[in-house]
Amino acid sequence: MRSAQRTATGLRERLSPDAWQVITEMAERLAIEVHDDDGVVSAAELTLQELASFAGLAQENMNRAAGWRFLEMGRRAERAINTARFARQFAFDEAGDEDLDVLLTLVDCQITYRSRYLVQPLLAPVRDLAVLDPYNPRSVAFQVAALNEHIAALPSLKEHGLIERPQRLAVAVEAMLTTAEAATLDVKTLFALEQDLLNLADAIGLHYFPHGPNASRPEKLTGLA
Repeated sequence: MRSAQRTATGLRERLSPDAWQVITEMAERLAIEVHDDDGVVSAAELTLQELASFAGLAQENMNRAAGWRFLEMGRRAERAINTARFARQFAFDEAGDEDLDVLLTLVDCQITYRSRYLVQPLLAPVRDLAVLDPYNPRSVAFQVAALNEHIAALPSLKEHGLIERPQRLAVAVEAMLTTAEAATLDVKTLFALEQDLLNLADAIGLHYFPHGPNASRPEKLTGLA
């Protein structure tokens, strides 16, 4: 939050008063020390509410230029990585009802699961909902599909016309999720998925934000302003 506040300070004139207020309140709240479990839970819940408010402000007020796409890609990549990691930790082959219930809570799918299946948490349906369901806005598949759309909408940085590495990786991950079956999503497969998502996030950063004297330079910048 301190890092976000420093960045926001440098962009103060581009932020709405509401966005600045949310960032300031979150930073002030998290600076207060808490010494018991109830205090931690209360601070976390209030911070989550403020984060939701900030996300809503960005969704409704930010211009849909390239900057918005990079913000969206960061959010989608982070959610996909976290969900894959949660699925690996709580939807392993021997997972019980409590483990699967934790996963459903972490990905905010309790209501969706109960309305769809009307049974206690079962391994394959929970895996399908959290990882493979392309219509669930919390699933890994949904995030990867959104990443693909954003990457495809960005301009190519090279003139050769070939598919560039971020899009190549994103297409490969989406194809894997489209053809996978919930029963085969064991810990090894989920770990490989998590690594693929991390590689995709790194590829996006290295491709569009090159650093260092040996970094690859774009041949054109049209469309990134």
